[in-house]
Amino acid sequence: MAFWTCRETAPSTEHSHTYDEYMLVVQGCYMLFIDGERIPLKAGEEFLIPRGVRHSGEVVAGTRTIHAFGGHRADRVHGSH
Repeated sequence: MAFWTCRETAPSTEHSHTYDEYMLVVQGCYMLFIDGERIPLKAGEEFLIPRGVRHSGEVVAGTRTIHAFGGHRADRVHGSH
């Protein structure tokens, strides 16, 4: 799980994952790009990006999102709980 608050409007470069990515926009707007299609996601909207699908995006300043990455656990710093 990742909880992101974006302080600046910024693009993300095209990439893919070896696991599924589920994202939920909590506040603001995230523009997702998949296969040349623009998919605007606003607060309360969600999207599942299947593993292997190349995607990119652009986030608007102030946007908050939650991401769940399937099949991938967060790495912990040794000694933390």
